[in-house]
Amino acid sequence: MKNLTKALTVGAITIATLLGTSTLAHADTTTSTGKIKLEADDSAVTPLDPTNPDAPTPAIPDSSDPGNTGTGNTGALTIDFLSNIDFGTQKISGKSQTYRAVNKNPYIQVTDKRGTGAGWTLTATATDFTDGSKILKGSQMSLIDGQVRTQSDNQSAAPTTSDITLNNNAQIVLSAEANAGMGTWLNVYEGTEGNNDNVSLYVPAGNLAGDYNSSITWTLEDSPSAD
Repeated sequence: MKNLTKALTVGAITIATLLGTSTLAHADTTTSTGKIKLEADDSAVTPLDPTNPDAPTPAIPDSSDPGNTGTGNTGALTIDFLSNIDFGTQKISGKSQTYRAVNKNPYIQVTDKRGTGAGWTLTATATDFTDGSKILKGSQMSLIDGQVRTQSDNQSAAPTTSDITLNNNAQIVLSAEANAGMGTWLNVYEGTEGNNDNVSLYVPAGNLAGDYNSSITWTLEDSPSAD
C-alpha cells in the first residue's frame, strides 16, 4: 500500500511539472492611445535671463538697461528683447578711439512658436550717430562673438550667429535654417561690465563734442537667408 501511495504522489508531481501552472493562466493584451494637438501661439514672450535661460525670469533682463522690460511683441515669430547699447561718457581724444559698451550682457531674444520649422533670419541696420545736425563722422558700431543660448531642454537645432558692423545696409545677425531656431533663443554678447570687448564703437579723431545717438532697426523675417 505504501508503494502505491508513493507511486501516486510521484505521478501527481510529474504531471504538475509537465503541465506547469502557466497553462492555467489567461493573458489579455490590448492598446489605448494618447493624443495632443500642437498649434501656433501668438502671445508675448517674457525675456529670459541671458546668463542662465533656465533660471526664473529676471526682473531686469539687462542690468545696464533697467528700464527695458522687453518689446511686448505678439505673434508666432517675435523679437522679445533688445538691449539698448550704452558707450558711456568719453573724453575727446587727439587720435581715433574704440570705445566699449557699458552693458555686461547685452542680448537679443527671438521666439519661434509657428511650429512649421520654416526657419527665419534676423537682420539689423543702423543710422549714423547724430546730435541734431552734427554727425559722428566715420564711426562704426560692431557686435562680435555672440553666444547663442536657450533653455536646456529645447529639442531644436540652434540658429547661427554672425559678427557684424552696423551700417545702413541690412546685416544678418542670426539665421535659423529649416527645422532650426524653434522655441526661444538668445544671442548674448557677454563681456566685462563697463568695458565689454564684444560690443564696440570706433570713433575717428576730428569729431565734435556732443550727445550722439544711433537708431538700430531689427527685422525678423519668416524664412532662412538666401545667402
